[in-house]
Amino acid sequence: MGIVVRQSIYNSIASYLGVIVGAINTIVLFPNIFSADEFGLTRVITAAATLFSSLGLLATQNTTIKFFPFFKNKEEQHNGFLFFILSVPLIGYLLFLVLAYGFETQLTDYYSKSSNLFGQYFDYIPLVVLYMIYFAVFDAYLTAVLKSVIQSFLKNVIQRVMWAGLILLYYYKVLTFDEFIFYYFNSYAFILLVLVVYTAYLKQLFIWPRFNMFSKARVKEIFIYSFFILLGSSSAMLAGTIDSLMIGALVDQGLAQVAFYSVALYMGVVIHIPYQSVIRIANPILADAFKHEDHHKVERIYKQSSMNLLIIGCLLFLGIWLNADNIFQMLPDEYSQAKYVLLYVCLTKLYDACTGVNGGIIQYSGLFRLMLYFNVFLIVLIIATNYWLIPIMGIEGAALATLISIFTTNTLRMIIIKIKMNMSPFEWRSLLVVLIGGLTYGVVYFIPPIGSFIIDAILRSLIIGGLFIIPVYLLNFSSEFNGVIDKSLKVLKLKK
Repeated sequence: MGIVVRQSIYNSIASYLGVIVGAINTIVLFPNIFSADEFGLTRVITAAATLFSSLGLLATQNTTIKFFPFFKNKEEQHNGFLFFILSVPLIGYLLFLVLAYGFETQLTDYYSKSSNLFGQYFDYIPLVVLYMIYFAVFDAYLTAVLKSVIQSFLKNVIQRVMWAGLILLYYYKVLTFDEFIFYYFNSYAFILLVLVVYTAYLKQLFIWPRFNMFSKARVKEIFIYSFFILLGSSSAMLAGTIDSLMIGALVDQGLAQVAFYSVALYMGVVIHIPYQSVIRIANPILADAFKHEDHHKVERIYKQSSMNLLIIGCLLFLGIWLNADNIFQMLPDEYSQAKYVLLYVCLTKLYDACTGVNGGIIQYSGLFRLMLYFNVFLIVLIIATNYWLIPIMGIEGAALATLISIFTTNTLRMIIIKIKMNMSPFEWRSLLVVLIGGLTYGVVYFIPPIGSFIIDAILRSLIIGGLFIIPVYLLNFSSEFNGVIDKSLKVLKLKK
């Protein structure tokens, strides 16, 4: 777990730096400078581009992590693997263009009832899809060679700093709204270019084809795997974006409601950042472990990732939800309707994180075909629950639908892994972590407001940290967590 912990920490640092900048953008700048419709427009276009890019990738990301160990040989330029993974998504992108412009009228009409701006800026979707596809390809390639930090820094920090600058330029009337949108979405091109240059700097930019390792049997294996993963990963991506897309289409003042929903979603996603950091580096290690049939290593990563993510996730959940009223005081009053969206999102991300790397275990083992069935089930469930709950509960219904769907699907994944491999992410200590979290919640919940919302947030967070971290540290649930605390104490000169 050494390299997993080290690079996960670096990824988490980049991610949380991005969270700080992103929080300024999402909670302070966007809601107070743009109308809710304008803010919602950026969310809907991004959600649509994210979904379509996952289709256009044709499962290249997962294929890269799965099969790179078989091609890895720097002296032989990884046997033309980069050329292969750059070529496949081009086919997917061309297919997307045919479908996107073939159904442009239907798509824009679908949103025009509640989201008039969508049709005006539809042409940005294909552009952003292209940028996202190839950023994802280079991201997966560099992750496969165990270089996973720079991508996170570019996407989570640099791009968000650029967005903050663009928002301020719009605020001071240096940019019109049209110009803002142009530069906002072309920022994806900038971070892609930097990633390509970084790949060349590492002397890993091997773009010439080599076909000696692409035997008929290997190509068949790759395409069978990619077919199942494409259907599965596309379903998973749809599950992650369908809520925003359906709110925009089904709710009155759709773009505005997407803006309210997006603020709560952004705050809840903070809980998911450690999970994303862990899987970025754990997945290639899992793929290699399955290649060598090292099931003991797989189980160790499964349990350790679950415990570490449960600890961090509980701490973040407590910090966010117990400060919800303080957070919403920083926003325009209309955004307060998203308070319970925040609760459902936080619970969703917490459960998804603490179930560990179950998705990676299924994807990179002989069970990978099951990902298709799991994800098709997930998308059917999430669409059905959204159609059921959004008309009844609005944006809260969308968040609750996602919670129900993710909880059900992840529980089924855990059961399958337990049956097929006799592995479980949880142990009796996991229950103790949840118990400590529950006791912390019970104490802090009944503390009355203390002064201004800023002072209250600071003091409340310190109390949460003390009540939760101290017993978790003393009971030594996680050597990795305790190691981070020990290093922090040494930096602060509080421990020798």
